[in-house]
Amino acid sequence: MKRTYRYATADRFVVFTRPDGRVLRVPVIAGILKHPHPTELDHLLRDERVIIKYTRLALQKAAWPVLKQFPSDWLLECLPSAALRPSREKAIRYLLS
Repeated sequence: MKRTYRYATADRFVVFTRPDGRVLRVPVIAGILKHPHPTELDHLLRDERVIIKYTRLALQKAAWPVLKQFPSDWLLECLPSAALRPSREKAIRYLLS
């Protein structure tokens, strides 16, 4: 019997302009940040520090179908500071190339 998994998908995106002028379109996915209610995520993800933490946590624990909803250049930028196992970092770099 084949089992089909459903991964979280973003039903909305937060658009954030970084201080250097670059615009990020980050998916809002409940469960990456543990404690906030999903309705609070839009407000929280307006802060660059929260977006960086959110992206690092996604890199640490989210499956590839979730990660590919993020901008790939943003994931590559956050990858060195995400404190990943070497095998996971290598796999993510491969999937992003």
